[in-house]
Amino acid sequence: MGTLDSGFQESTFIFLMVIGILIMLAFALSFVIYANFTQKKLMAEQMRNQKQAYQHQEALLHSTIMTQEAERKRIARELHDEIGSKLNIIFLNIHRLKAFSEEQVEMKKITTEINALIHTTINTTRRISHDLLPPTLEEFGLVEAIKELQYSLHQTERIRLDFELMENELRTENTSINLNLFRILQELIRNSIQHGKATNIVLQLWIKTNVIRMKYQDNGVGFNKNDIEYKKGLGMKNIESRLHMMQAHYQYDTALEKGFTMTLELK
Repeated sequence: MGTLDSGFQESTFIFLMVIGILIMLAFALSFVIYANFTQKKLMAEQMRNQKQAYQHQEALLHSTIMTQEAERKRIARELHDEIGSKLNIIFLNIHRLKAFSEEQVEMKKITTEINALIHTTINTTRRISHDLLPPTLEEFGLVEAIKELQYSLHQTERIRLDFELMENELRTENTSINLNLFRILQELIRNSIQHGKATNIVLQLWIKTNVIRMKYQDNGVGFNKNDIEYKKGLGMKNIESRLHMMQAHYQYDTALEKGFTMTLELK
């Protein structure tokens, strides 16, 4: 009888020990699940906060860029409508004055000099106005605006732009995309001339029904991609901001004495 009691007690003890172990394992598992759930919740909250902060930055950036474009538009129109028109009137009056002063050598010399100065000022005003708000971009689209930019660059003889329209499928033009792409191109060309000391640029453009691709390459001195301060000086932040705003995929490659190349794609 004692042996049976002893065996029963031993079985009971083992059973209780197993139950205890199972309970401890259940508590441990519950703790792990709770800790994992809490960690995931914290990570989700952090990601949500980061996303909100990023969206806020994007909204501020978009607002800043739109404000800049509105101001450029206003200044361009004032240059064209106010200053440009008045300069043209002055130019015509000087031309009339010059016709009346053909007999007076000194007066003729003065009016000729003023005439030349006003003519130069009119051209400069028109160029600045077009840089701020290219009328060709608004009226005829991106391709024609690039061709006009190409022509103006060749007139200055500072740099050569080889533009190749690789594909041009019919698609509804987005004025916002066209404007941002043109601004990016202007900034890249400015960098190539001022910082890169380039003499030649190759620009390739693919316009398809569902995607736009652009490849920009110069033969300049390039720069160190890891030099953050130099990138800021190049205006790369502004370029990248516009690319982010359009949700474009892009990459660029450069190194000292290796030129600069950027490719981008947007849908």
